[in-house]
Amino acid sequence: MSIWEYRPQTIALIPDALIFLSSGMNLALGLGYSYYQVSNHFRFAWFIGVIAGVLLSAPLIQISIKRYFVLLSSFVVVVSGIVYTVCPHDEVALLAARYLNGIGTGLITVPFIMHCSEISIISRRGGHLGIEQFSIAIGIFIQATYTGFWSGGITISANRVHGICCLTFGLIALGLAYIVIESPVFFVRLVNDAQALDCLTRLQLPTVLTDEKKALLEEHKNYVMMNEYLGKNESFTRGLGPLARMILYRAAVAFTFSYFYNEQLMLGSVWGITSGNQWPWTIYAALRILGVFTAVTMLDLIGRKIPSLIGLLVMGGLGIGIAVLFAHRDNWQNGYQMSMACALLMIFQFFAGLYAPTSTLYLGEAFPMLLKPYFIALCISVECAVHIIVICTYHMNLHVFAYDTFTYAYLFACFLLFLFTIPDTKLTTLNEAQERFRAWNHWRSW
Repeated sequence: MSIWEYRPQTIALIPDALIFLSSGMNLALGLGYSYYQVSNHFRFAWFIGVIAGVLLSAPLIQISIKRYFVLLSSFVVVVSGIVYTVCPHDEVALLAARYLNGIGTGLITVPFIMHCSEISIISRRGGHLGIEQFSIAIGIFIQATYTGFWSGGITISANRVHGICCLTFGLIALGLAYIVIESPVFFVRLVNDAQALDCLTRLQLPTVLTDEKKALLEEHKNYVMMNEYLGKNESFTRGLGPLARMILYRAAVAFTFSYFYNEQLMLGSVWGITSGNQWPWTIYAALRILGVFTAVTMLDLIGRKIPSLIGLLVMGGLGIGIAVLFAHRDNWQNGYQMSMACALLMIFQFFAGLYAPTSTLYLGEAFPMLLKPYFIALCISVECAVHIIVICTYHMNLHVFAYDTFTYAYLFACFLLFLFTIPDTKLTTLNEAQERFRAWNHWRSW
């Protein structure tokens, strides 16, 4: 079975990937990678926009095709890019651009996870859903790199460059919306088997009707039938257990790339490595890309659980070292101690990248179909709420040890919890994955 048979599934996700590139840049912009001094409102505005976007998209995804979400999200990202470009120094305009880009991100996130989990063949689902975090990591890298090497002598505004990038990504995504192939599950729910079969035909090469595609249609019909048979009440009951675990699971992603760790990297790079161009920022972001790429290539080969547990365990261990180095104020101006802190933070990002894609993958597999978009939206909202709380409460001079301690303790607690309660869903259908998440004991599920 050739990988090229399924390239239409990957190509159909390119517009989403471009939007997530813009998301990664805005995520980094709000978490410390800004050339200019910004307010806390500027930092958390994007996250409020994301929450608004996911809450808006959750009910709409069940009645509207995916292409409309790509068009709307791309348009909003384009508008935000224009505002950044035209008004790079206007604080009110920049706040509006932050909110708009967040809304654009939120509008595409839930549809992407729903759509991708439904169109992907079971042997490619992990890699496809990992595209979200991979694109976000590249966006973080772009923002961290140009910000770190920016010079005050450059006449163009750094915010304008940010806007041009967002505008470019949004325009390309808008232009490529036509390549989106709709989910066959969407049309099965509308009892339109002909349209569902047409989608399946175009999702796998050669684009001709085969017995394999007819069998896939029956599989999708069985998935829809079983979930609609449950109804919303039973779906809600069955989804509570997976929801509780996935809220904790996705919230951990907020601690893997956080405002306080980024602030510590900046302090460490100034005192421990260099007071000039901030090349450690680039390495920091590049290692996250490497971690995500490693995970994406592994998820469909060795499974989801092992990479996620390794990521959590190593991040927790590194977090102890980071907390110890920053616990004593004298270390902050010690070049050797701060260089060690930078090294730990960089390694931390590799394992953060190893963990992050599994969260998106599990969101696409854990929940009953009828309430799946609402549960996904809630998990994403909690992740954003964690970022907002940290931004509003964290102060480097007062809370550094407390936040570091809480972070590694939380990551260790998640490791112990998920070691027993998170299943591995490699090579399972959505029905099978959903059933695995119903159980709580998965000690032997590897």
